[in-house]
Amino acid sequence: MSWISDAGAGRRYNLRQHALPDFRFSAQLYGMHGRTVGEGWTYPDHDHPLFELNLVLEGRQTMTLDGVDYEQREGDLLLIQPGVAHRSRIGPSPSMTYFCLHLDVDDAVCHGRLAGLGNRLFAADSDAARTLRPYFDALAARADEAREGGADDGFAQRAAALQMLLALAEYAGEARDGDGQGADGQAERAKPARPAGERSGGEAPAVQRLRERNALEKRVQELLRAPEGDGGPGGSALPPFRWAGVFSVMIPDRGFWTKPERFWAKVLLEDALAPHGNAVVIVGEQLMTAVLLSDRLAVPPIEEYAARSKALLEKNLGVAIRLGIGGIARGAGELRGLYKHSLCGLDAAELFPAPGRDAGFVGRIVRLALLMIEADHADPGLTLNLLAKRLELTPNYLSALFTAETGRPFTWHLSRYRIDRAKALLRETNMKVYQVGKQVGYADQAYFSRLFKAVVGAGPGEYRSGATAD
Repeated sequence: MSWISDAGAGRRYNLRQHALPDFRFSAQLYGMHGRTVGEGWTYPDHDHPLFELNLVLEGRQTMTLDGVDYEQREGDLLLIQPGVAHRSRIGPSPSMTYFCLHLDVDDAVCHGRLAGLGNRLFAADSDAARTLRPYFDALAARADEAREGGADDGFAQRAAALQMLLALAEYAGEARDGDGQGADGQAERAKPARPAGERSGGEAPAVQRLRERNALEKRVQELLRAPEGDGGPGGSALPPFRWAGVFSVMIPDRGFWTKPERFWAKVLLEDALAPHGNAVVIVGEQLMTAVLLSDRLAVPPIEEYAARSKALLEKNLGVAIRLGIGGIARGAGELRGLYKHSLCGLDAAELFPAPGRDAGFVGRIVRLALLMIEADHADPGLTLNLLAKRLELTPNYLSALFTAETGRPFTWHLSRYRIDRAKALLRETNMKVYQVGKQVGYADQAYFSRLFKAVVGAGPGEYRSGATAD
């Protein structure tokens, strides 16, 4: 008997009962860091889909939000809404120290309360700033310990961050019906502004995309931990893809991971891979693992992408980077094997045993052959024998490689690529059916039409009519 059915067993003895609604609450904190700067320091204009809290610990800072200047003195705390463009510079002081964090709250009630505060400057002597300051001091102290190499299991900073968030949410609840004053009746030095990107009936699209990105990262992490060949708890929930590529980059300099620059590394890597597919970057201890989910017909050249990413990171971060290539596979269940292979390339074999060839990798030869199919699919004379000759292999060996590494024979790949190209031409051009067939390598219109219907489920003309109607 479950606890739910047990709960109703003694109803006849109840004198009074009540219940509260269920809810799911999730908070993510990003980019927590402190920085001391000297005269002339500035930070350029930028925005992000996160709440930002910025506390000046000593000196003066000028923060410009959507063209409005907020002057922060020592102890002043500034709340910046998601999507608000902002930049900062040191104020009239020889040096300035601040502590900053970014957060998202995946709870409509709590997120709405924080959004209702607008952009707000809490003066150092306000109740809100005095209440929140101890939690910021605790987080800043943990950052100092990390910079000095002190051990930290992360529990203390989580506790401080959650206490800070709850205190801020409580303040927002008390102030929601106010007129820009703090809960103690003291007016802040700047009036709250309407949150940028606010939407009636829901959160800004940028915030929603952030949530989706976080959920995808969680699913990929689960797959990297799953046994080989197992799609894992999140395998079926991944976005559709044809190919999955994996590589890892390691930054051996431990000092780098205790500096604010480490936050840029993940963003740089995601931006570098974004044009090639759905890129997910998982940050671990001293390394980042990139998982690229591509829906393109051609196999992505993951070695080339990895090399470019390494060069980009080294140039922008000024650190030495080691690279481990995982490879390419077709299914979510093979991500674990690719991940292991990438770590072995980083000489991290002590973490995992070296994988064998049964890990589901698509080797270099087959990837070259698939690229040739993409380039020469319009050639009616393209055959397995021709590809094998170009690659200096026997046709039987190349055929066996196709079947062993992709699960499909050469003819399947060739016909699927040609039919996919034909579908695009039927949707996007006014070419006649026989012209489309010739364009993708089929001179015989009758054969092309039969094959198209066998693959798509409808003839070329019927498919075009349906695509036009849509």
